[in-house]
Amino acid sequence: MLDYARSDTHYLLYTYDNLRNALLDRGLSQSRSRSASPAGSSHAVSSSGNALIKQVLARSEETSLKTYDKEVYDGQGGTGSNGWYTLARKWNKGALLAGGPSVGVDALQRAVYQVVHRWRDTVAREEDESIRCGLCDSCR
Repeated sequence: MLDYARSDTHYLLYTYDNLRNALLDRGLSQSRSRSASPAGSSHAVSSSGNALIKQVLARSEETSLKTYDKEVYDGQGGTGSNGWYTLARKWNKGALLAGGPSVGVDALQRAVYQVVHRWRDTVAREEDESIRCGLCDSCR
């Protein structure tokens, strides 16, 4: 665990320096585009870059103060961002959602889809893995 924590934080100072320099460079380019004359531009560059850094730090503080709430699984209705109903709509699988004996898939296929989805969610929670893993191109 110590190695994991150490590797997580190993590049933070380097990343901070790069981000700060990028913000200062952006402040410089914004200052140059706003003022046509170079007179007094060094103060404008400094304040513009510092304003960007303060803005990023304020947003970072907002993010760090957010609390994580584990999403509740609604196996019955399938609602929520990862519910079976929501994913069927997202994947354009309207046949799984359509009702009636002659519309879409039959009740058995719909029930199998719901049970498999519930199983997948349960295993992901037990193994502390994202249920999204493997579903998108960025996970592959």
